[in-house]
Amino acid sequence: MLSPKWINDNAVEVGLDEAGRGSLWGRLYVGAVILAPEDDAYCDDGAMLRQIIDSKKLTRRRRAILADYIHENAIEAVVAWAEPAEIDAVNVLNADMAAMNRALASLETPFERILVDGNVWIPSCPVAEAADAIVLPGGDGVSLAVAAASIIAKEAHDAWVRETATPELDARYGLLSNMGYGTATHLAGLKTWGSHSLHRRSFAPVGAVTQGVAPVEAVTQGVAPVGAVTQGVAPVAAST
Repeated sequence: MLSPKWINDNAVEVGLDEAGRGSLWGRLYVGAVILAPEDDAYCDDGAMLRQIIDSKKLTRRRRAILADYIHENAIEAVVAWAEPAEIDAVNVLNADMAAMNRALASLETPFERILVDGNVWIPSCPVAEAADAIVLPGGDGVSLAVAAASIIAKEAHDAWVRETATPELDARYGLLSNMGYGTATHLAGLKTWGSHSLHRRSFAPVGAVTQGVAPVEAVTQGVAPVGAVTQGVAPVAAST
C-alpha cells in the first residue's frame, strides 16, 4: 500500500495530478487531494485506502467507487479545469500548470507541501508559491495523495466528456469509447467531419482539419463540483 504521507512529518501535503492532457477533445482536469495520515480518520479505518492506485489501472466502476470514497473521506478534494480555448492559447503544459494553481487556490485547508505528478512545476498563486513542492515522475504510482488526485481528475474528465458527447458527436468521433483521445475512430471522424468547437485546435490532428475556422472566443476557467453546469470557484462536493 502507498503511504498517505510522502514525508513522515507534521506538514500537510496535497497531491496534484491531471487527466485528459493528451486528449484532442475539451477540457483538461486537475485533482488536488489532502489525505489524513491516520487510518481512524476514515469511515472504514482506511481499508479502501489500500485500493487507491493510479487511475489508469482501475476499471471504470472501481474508479467511480474510489472517487466517491475520496470525496467523502479526504480532508479536502477539489477539481479544476482548463478549457480547450485556454489550452490553445497558452499550450497544454501552461494550461495544466494554471489549472493546478487554481485547484490549490480553491483549497480551504492550509498546506505546506505540494506533491506534483510529473517533472515540471510552475507555481503562480500565493499559496503555491509559499509551499514546498516535490515533483514526482510517475507520482500516481508512488504517492497515495497523487493517486487519489488522479482518480478524481479522471472521473471529472470522463464525466464531462460523457456530458458533452451527444449521440451525433459520439457517432462522428467515438467520444464515449475514446474519452476524447486520438484513436483511429476519432482521427477518421476528424477527416470526415472536421473539428468541433470543443476540439483542441492547437493539437496537430485537429489543426490539420481546422484551417480557416474561427477560434473559440471565450476562455473560461473553473474550479467546481464534478458535473456542475455553471463555472466558478468551489470545492468538490462530497458524493452521497
